[in-house]
Amino acid sequence: MDQNQSTRPYKANTSVKLLYISLGIGVLRSIMESSTQAEVASPAFVMFIAFFVLGIMWFFIFMIGKGRNWARITFLVLFIIGTPFSVLPLMQSLAANPISGLLGIVQIIIQIVAIVFLFQKPSSDWFREMKAN
Repeated sequence: MDQNQSTRPYKANTSVKLLYISLGIGVLRSIMESSTQAEVASPAFVMFIAFFVLGIMWFFIFMIGKGRNWARITFLVLFIIGTPFSVLPLMQSLAANPISGLLGIVQIIIQIVAIVFLFQKPSSDWFREMKAN
């Protein structure tokens, strides 16, 4: 087991797990929404964007798990910037594919909980400690 993971506090560890669950939901939603998205753009472009976004998300989760404070802060900033832009597509998803829409709501809730855990004292202390090492 990685030393970072063994010393990672419970809240930070739970946060990383929640973010990976959120990533899995994102993969599932990408598959579910692919036919709808293909009506707007070419399937190759839709797949490229999905892999790109999910790849970026995976990278930030991985770096958060390694204790990189910049990744935690960047993830928060991207979440804050991206959330308003996800409201309309989420509403459309609820109308077109209610299961995918509900999964999208669950995904946002999971990310909020994970972000809150990442910025609580035990997690913040761990990120500071990791930065010092």
